[in-house]
Amino acid sequence: MVEQARAELPHECCGLLAGILDAADPERPAGRVLRRYPLANALASPKEYESDPKGLFAAFKDMRKEGLEHLAIYHSHPTSEPVPSQTDRARNWYGTEVMHLIIALQGEPAVRGWWIGETEVREAEWAVDNPDATANARSAS
Repeated sequence: MVEQARAELPHECCGLLAGILDAADPERPAGRVLRRYPLANALASPKEYESDPKGLFAAFKDMRKEGLEHLAIYHSHPTSEPVPSQTDRARNWYGTEVMHLIIALQGEPAVRGWWIGETEVREAEWAVDNPDATANARSAS
């Protein structure tokens, strides 16, 4: 995700993460990401993003085919902190069903996760088990 964000500078990047959901603990469900779907920012803007509809459709089609759950959406903030902006909150079409990861690129890259609801935003807990696992990235175009 960070490499995609850097490659798409000065614009925001975007994409989806999919995998399996482990609901063994209903109070604290956990997801394991198995596939990344880098998407094109149809707005080509440094201040906002909109996922290209064709790429988005292809990503969800592949998720269904592979039996994967949509776990997270990610995008970058090339010039601001990794916290949800007013635009991010207003354009949250996924509710609290998926985590939002935001990549900041000022100085050393930073990634923070968020649960964004209609009235509240709270930071999400997440971790990288295998930072070298870039082989599973698949283009959704």
